[in-house]
Amino acid sequence: MKLKDWAYLGNYDFFTTKLRLLATNDLAPEKWSYAGKNDFGILKSYLYFTFEKLWQERETAAENSKQTYIYMDENISCFNTGLYDKAWQPIYFYCIKNPIPNYQDWRFTAFYNSYTIKYTDMSNIASSELRRASYFNEPEALIYDIRLDIIPQWEHILYDEENYLRIPEQLRASGKEFCQNLISGAINSVKKRIEANYKTVVPQWYGGNIQLLVPLYLSNPEKPDLALVLSLSDDKTVYYGHTCLTTEMAYNNARLIARPDSYWLQP
Repeated sequence: MKLKDWAYLGNYDFFTTKLRLLATNDLAPEKWSYAGKNDFGILKSYLYFTFEKLWQERETAAENSKQTYIYMDENISCFNTGLYDKAWQPIYFYCIKNPIPNYQDWRFTAFYNSYTIKYTDMSNIASSELRRASYFNEPEALIYDIRLDIIPQWEHILYDEENYLRIPEQLRASGKEFCQNLISGAINSVKKRIEANYKTVVPQWYGGNIQLLVPLYLSNPEKPDLALVLSLSDDKTVYYGHTCLTTEMAYNNARLIARPDSYWLQP
């Protein structure tokens, strides 16, 4: 289930205004829009994926615990966004029953924290039981094993046109073989960075799985050009480097789990 199919979010201006007020007045300062834009695209993406994850968890949960993932009764619905305000109170996404038939069942009205939600029809007890989306059960999935090699998926990185264009243009001008050698060197170098600082590795959620992001410094040793996406092999003997992301794409994916606390992936 997608958030926009579940609830009517209002027109563009209404929802964007709600996001702006949330980001400006309630949340700690953070990058919530992509470069050159002010539409809170990263925040929208976060909410969309958070809802989808909670819906998946609700679908597989025992009947007596479904309401703790996404609460729904005859009049209202609500879920925990996983965000906290500046006073570390949870932020909730609150909807009322959509009065217009043959449209989404719910109509989004506002974001509330654990104090202001008392002014709605949602009881404090019910809201306090709402769970945050869960992305991992095994903490070791977030840790990079420095003993393992990285095998890049060159066919996807270099020969898929969309992915290849993520490499800076000035580097692509020298050809694919040059880029492959440069990325290979950056992979060898980043393993040393990881040994020196474990926070070099940032977890992300994608396609229902935990993956790891590591920076690739190709043109500037102080600023990464790309993030390499790593997945641990089924037999846990090697990491596969599936693709390269721009740092904005990497931040967007990583933000689902938590605000990245890494020196290279900052808002």
